[in-house]
Amino acid sequence: MSFDIDIVYLWVDSSDSAWAEKFYNAKKENVPKESVSKCRFQNDDELKYSVRSIKKYADWIRNIYIVTDNQVPKWLNTQNKRIKIIDHKDIMPSDSLPCFNSCAIETCLHKIPGLSEYFLYANDDMFFWDKVKPDFFFTEEGSPIYRFNKRILNKKYKHIYGHTINRAYHLIKNRYGDCIKFFPHHGIDPYRKSYMEECIDVFKSEFDRTTYNQFRSFEDIQRVIFAYYAVKAKNAKAVLPKSIWSFLGYTKESGLIECNKKYLLHINTIKSPLLCINNNKKTTEEDIKLMVKILENKFHEKSEFEK
Repeated sequence: MSFDIDIVYLWVDSSDSAWAEKFYNAKKENVPKESVSKCRFQNDDELKYSVRSIKKYADWIRNIYIVTDNQVPKWLNTQNKRIKIIDHKDIMPSDSLPCFNSCAIETCLHKIPGLSEYFLYANDDMFFWDKVKPDFFFTEEGSPIYRFNKRILNKKYKHIYGHTINRAYHLIKNRYGDCIKFFPHHGIDPYRKSYMEECIDVFKSEFDRTTYNQFRSFEDIQRVIFAYYAVKAKNAKAVLPKSIWSFLGYTKESGLIECNKKYLLHINTIKSPLLCINNNKKTTEEDIKLMVKILENKFHEKSEFEK
């Protein structure tokens, strides 16, 4: 590729006392229970292994941006020039803080100082699971390549994730008459800042509302709208699922499994270059210990990004 590609993570550590005080004092009236669930903010050092996976499988990435609320991972080597810590206040309106809503933070990623036009975005529980090249994410012309999973159904989704994706789908469909009727894969995605800015301008009121939602809300605009918009404008390539293993929930290119012993025991059968190990309210301490053991075994070499 003739252009630089960065990666952006969101990261939070709920065991930090200063963060916990902000969370405790925040108003939670009429906030859905799933928006304040412990698993949404729990830190099990997945980020350390995700960063190690960059070194092992995608070292062509230029800079690593970690967006936090005045926090820094204890293990992180901030002296490394490729590591950039970005505080929420650096990119979000001051009167929207403190923010405990990843959808809100994602509306401001394009404002990160120094971020390349082309970048990847990942949650801290997403990993490069095998060797992957830049052309997995971008065409030679610079168009993002978006991967999709299961079909959006004509129903009312009860959980915020499904509801907000369905909402993004209908925003594009209602405005342009058509939209890809698939959920996004739950993995590392490519973006272009300029395309994000275009989309935000078109749906400004919806984005503004999301930016100021302190906790996840059914009224949020989900980041998949950037993919829907770019594909509709023919500025991106869509990859629809050719084969899905329902047991493990992954395609040949992107995997998603629960952080649950019965799924983790089959993790070595996954051949996808990307993998997300999703922590949820059913995850136990035993599950987390097994996950960490698996990650330590696969990514046992410390990277230059650690102290």
